[in-house]
Amino acid sequence: MSSCLEDAGKLDFKDDQSSESFGRFIDKSLQLREAPKLVTLVVELGPTCAVDVDVGKWVDKAVKHGVRELDFNLSWKGEPTSFSKSLYTCDTLVTLTLSNQILVDVTFPATMPSLLNLSLLDVEYKDEDSLARLLSSSPVLVKLKVARLDEDNLTNYTVKVPSLKKLTYKTRFHEEEEAEAEEEEEEEEKEGEEEYHIRSLVIDCPALTHLRIFDNRADYCSLTENMFCLDKVYIPYVPNPDEKFLTCLSSATRLYLDFSKSMVACSNAINFSRLIELYFTIEDPVDWLEPFICLLQNSSILKALTIFTIGCPPSSSSWNQPSTIPPCLLSQLETLRWLDYGGKEDDKQLMTYILANSNCLKTVDIKLIPTCNLEECQKELESMPRISPSSRLLYSLERPEVFRWTV
Repeated sequence: MSSCLEDAGKLDFKDDQSSESFGRFIDKSLQLREAPKLVTLVVELGPTCAVDVDVGKWVDKAVKHGVRELDFNLSWKGEPTSFSKSLYTCDTLVTLTLSNQILVDVTFPATMPSLLNLSLLDVEYKDEDSLARLLSSSPVLVKLKVARLDEDNLTNYTVKVPSLKKLTYKTRFHEEEEAEAEEEEEEEEKEGEEEYHIRSLVIDCPALTHLRIFDNRADYCSLTENMFCLDKVYIPYVPNPDEKFLTCLSSATRLYLDFSKSMVACSNAINFSRLIELYFTIEDPVDWLEPFICLLQNSSILKALTIFTIGCPPSSSSWNQPSTIPPCLLSQLETLRWLDYGGKEDDKQLMTYILANSNCLKTVDIKLIPTCNLEECQKELESMPRISPSSRLLYSLERPEVFRWTV
């Protein structure tokens, strides 16, 4: 269905059918527009749309009208299209969203002095220099959202923006290609003929406060050491983390962290002095209890803790309780949530330890795995000694809810 919405300086064109006249309709709408200013232009062309329309001239006209928000989503089946210099030198643009069959081709000096919000969603890039020129053209950029298809042409993806405060970065397959790609990868591994290219993500943004990374394709992720403003960090998967990487996260007040094998060895020395809320996940078969307690030892003002064991098998070794109790348990921790609690031996050891040493604990919310006997688990948990007389134990067999910050 084709549609056009015009309201208070906004033009919104959407076409998901093969309509030869739709391009001419957009041309005419822009030509007949009487208002001198165009606040917002949204163009969404679906997979069956004609690919011979000149979308670049729509951008040029929008720029001439002083556009402030531009959103182009080209899902057609043609080759990626690039835009002229006018887009990347627009001094009125505040928000820019480019999606799907668009080629980021910036082979010239660019300047977008007003751009605050940029989204690059499944686009392609001419080269790494084009990405660098685009990002460096925006001296006041505050928010960046990047979604990359696995097969795009950049090996090294560098985000270097001094003004940036919020970054969301993720990679993904085309859904219909994921199964086929996995099969091909298995065949190549068997034949020993796989060509492997190391992919990296580098983030150099000293003003960054919010960081979200969803990337299980990068081999290496680097944060520069000048990122002292990080506040909320959400990283379900960390590719090959080292002590330097974790140190860059140490300023966070809220941290979602997947505790992998490679993280165990370098977690003890990091001081999370500002951490208020920790969402801790563990799915690798590693001995994680002692390193986890070290993490608590180094998080002195922690108030809310969520543990998500994701069906992790029991630890292979016994756990020796520490000689000193983490300061956060003695005087700070108020909320404990445990998702996928299964009553394994290491689960019980840690739960017993936290309940027995958390003076300020108010709420313990436990989501049991579906195979648990609710009555038996409840009786076992109720029998554990609690030093905080006001703490409440809550139980359910519900599936873990979508992640959200609680503090």
